[in-house]
Order: sequence, then C-alpha cells, then structure tokens
Amino acid sequence: MVDDRRFASTWQLLLDSICQTMGRLDPQRFDGPPVILSSLPDLPYTRDGRDGPAPLPFIQGPPGRNIALAIGLRAALPRTPLVLLMNADSVTLGTNHLIHAARRNIGLTVLLLRADLTQHEAAGTMDRTGWGRPAYQQALEGPTRPLDWATALEAALVGRAHLQHPDELATLLTRALHTPGFSLIGVTQDETLPTGVLSQCDWPEYFSAYRDWCVPLRRADASPAAAAVAPRPARSVARQEWRIAGLGGQGVKLAGTVLSEAAGLFEGLWATQRGDYGSATRGGPSMVDVVVGSEPITYPNADHPDVLVLLTQAAADRWAGRARAGAVVVVDDDDVRRCPPGALSLPITALAREHTGKPIAAGMVAAGCVAALTDALSLDAIALSIAANMPAALVAGNLAACQAGHAATRAAQQETSACPGS
Repeated sequence: MVDDRRFASTWQLLLDSICQTMGRLDPQRFDGPPVILSSLPDLPYTRDGRDGPAPLPFIQGPPGRNIALAIGLRAALPRTPLVLLMNADSVTLGTNHLIHAARRNIGLTVLLLRADLTQHEAAGTMDRTGWGRPAYQQALEGPTRPLDWATALEAALVGRAHLQHPDELATLLTRALHTPGFSLIGVTQDETLPTGVLSQCDWPEYFSAYRDWCVPLRRADASPAAAAVAPRPARSVARQEWRIAGLGGQGVKLAGTVLSEAAGLFEGLWATQRGDYGSATRGGPSMVDVVVGSEPITYPNADHPDVLVLLTQAAADRWAGRARAGAVVVVDDDDVRRCPPGALSLPITALAREHTGKPIAAGMVAAGCVAALTDALSLDAIALSIAANMPAALVAGNLAACQAGHAATRAAQQETSACPGS
C-alpha cells in the first residue's frame, strides 16, 4: 500500500488498486492471484530483483499484442484472473485484438491508461494515437473512443476510474473480474469525466460457453484414459514436411489449407499448417508449412522440408538452404533465375494463368507439385479439398491448375529436368 498517494507514481497507484483486489476475489471461483500482463515500456520493479520479488505474477509483453497473449492464457488457465495494463498501443497496434476480444466476450479485464499517465515527465505531451496519420486524415476522423467501441460491442462491463482514487479503482476492478467476459476500464486523471460502471451486458464468456457446447460431443462411455488415445490412421505414413513460399497474392496460404485438409480430412492423416506472411495484402513475402503423418504432430513447423516449392527469387534465396538432405526443390521459372542445385524448374505461374487467367492460382499449381512428390496425398483428396475451400464457379479452373502442376512435376522427374546451369 502507498503511504502518501499524493506522491505516488502511476505504477504505485495501479499496484495499490490491484493488491486491494486480491483480498476480494472469490476463492471458490479463482485459483490464485491475478496475472498481470503489461505492455507499458517500464516495469514496476527492477529486473535484477533489488526491489524484492514481484507481488504478483507479471508478464511484460509486446505493445498491442498482449490481448492475443492473454487469450491463450485464458484458454489454458480458465480459473486464473487476468488483468492487462495498456495505453495507446491498445487502440493503434492492438485495435483488432481489442475489438475481437470484446466481440467474443473473452474473459479478460483491460485497464486502459491514457497516454499521459505513462508519459515520461521530461518527454512532454504526446498523442500516441495520431502516429503515422497525416493532418488531413486526423481532421477527417473522429477521436479514438475505445470505451464507446466496447459498449457498442456489448462487452460484459465497461467502466472508468480515476487514477488518484485507487480505492474506487479497486472496487471497479473487483467487479470487473467477477463479471464473466470481457471488461474494459478506462483509467483517467480528468476529474470531469464520469466514473464507475458505464455499461454492462450479461452474456456467456466465450471459452466457458464453448466448453459447455462441447459437452454433448463427448462419448458418455469413454473413460479419460480412453479419450486420451487418439484413433490411428488406416495406413502408416512417416512425418513429412512441405513448404511453399512466394508472395502475397499467389495463393500460398490457400494452398496450405487445401493440402492440410486433403491430408487430414480426406486421407485420414494427422495434419497441421502454419502460415507466415507480411503486413501487405499483396506483394509481401508469404510462406506456408504443412506437416502430415500417421502419428500426432507435436511441432507444426517445416524447418527442414521434404518438399520445397519456391515461387519467387526472394523465396529461393531465403529458404533453399533449409531443405532436408535429399529433399525435392521446385522453383517457378517465371521468377527464379538463380536456381538451387538440382531444383526442378517448372512454369508454375504460366500454368496458373493458362487454366484460370490469374497468377493467384500459382498456389494451386504448387499444391499439385507437392502431391506429385509424396505418397501421402492423392489427387482425388486434393479435388475434394479444393471443392470445400472455394466457390463452385472457381473449382474447375483451380482443379485444372492443380492437375497441371501434378503432371508437370511428374514429367520433370522423368526427364530429370533441372534448372539451367544447376
């Protein structure tokens, strides 16, 4: 507790309120004290432990991304109270995370601090929400009002408290933590703003509702031990790793979806996919990993792929050296000029344009290349997966592109056609 709140720092006042809340939590509902996730640039104690151990479990996460981290914790720790401390990063970098957490009613409580509360005294006033916006855009757009957003999205609880009144903040925080679902509390120093609960909606917390929905799906006669034993696929397939890399707009991510669902849903195998892509919708680097096999997959990355399809020179320069010894590497002759040794050079983009008129179908051609190089997938399974993942009017063209990639790969293997000069 702070002895004289007139001289307390922002951190001292926040921890004062949170520590008060600890003694008010219902032990029948919660396991242990709150876990604090902060994206603020400083810590309430030194990293070397000179201030003693932290009074609470504390995680300092990346700006704007702490909500995503907390959602994972909520899924794993349903009885642990979670309190997030954020400022302008929640409505700049983290806007989508904030909106989706409120819309789905995830069981989190966010303390949203005004930027001036965490501004260093020597730095002056700074409007972090205006970063990167030209003057004309700021003139056209209204002010950022996250509490209004959360209210419109029917968050479980939306409120406001004054930083210089930690007792009232503790009361509001306690109420928020006991309210199932997403709560957003604005913390301010403006004495003119209304405080307390601003809006409240009563609807189920997301993960609790999802667990309840799953109950009828469980077999009544299955013991916990039996439920832990996964069914084995009808055939044995050793773990295989595939990677397709290119640019956004080439259908790379869709290719990963088609391949993983073909293996998992239509071939009866275990399958995972993991995508990696830049912030640009089109033109930025894009990559997808697919891992399949007849045993459960505990690691989804294709760090050393058995099949590697490279659609651009940048992808070839970056990923060619990651292929497993003995792997088959396929490159698109439309863009890749410096070919990895022994790679198969195929007209992937040309085939995409031929069958669909668009380069975005390069991913489907690449999926056909992968299918030609593995015994884990049949073209029939891929055809079913394509039909399940795109509008009916696009199925025939994309299936033809996939089959063309399959045929071109088989022909190249028979001819042992490698990149010129490789």
